[in-house]
Amino acid sequence: MSEYTYEGMFLLDSNRYAADPEAATASVMGMLDRCGATVVAHRPWQENKLTYPIKGHRKGLYYLACFKMDGSKVDELTRLGKLNETVLRQMVINHPQVVFDAMVDALSHDGAIHSPEQRQDPMGMRDDMGPRGEKPTDFE
Repeated sequence: MSEYTYEGMFLLDSNRYAADPEAATASVMGMLDRCGATVVAHRPWQENKLTYPIKGHRKGLYYLACFKMDGSKVDELTRLGKLNETVLRQMVINHPQVVFDAMVDALSHDGAIHSPEQRQDPMGMRDDMGPRGEKPTDFE
């Protein structure tokens, strides 16, 4: 048994999520729990119109989860996703630790990827820096 770090992107039925977000989230977390995964971070990512209908749905909500799990359980997770009525599609990617940590960091905050200057001053309030981290020019 060897544990790996994964990112799971679950495309959820947006109508079910809108009706009861807690139940939809519990559905995804239940699948991961059943496979023995340790969820490190998770959140809804965005709702989008789909390029083509999937199971009759034209919209879906992307839900991201970063988790650690035994590699032999990936097939079981795929099987549970196919049986789950809330999950339209899913994709599970095995990430190296560095990428996994970056994803966890992104999911744990506002989800935006910031430059080093923006991390130091996320609101752009420093006098010597502009809102995007560039130095302002003087206008006379």
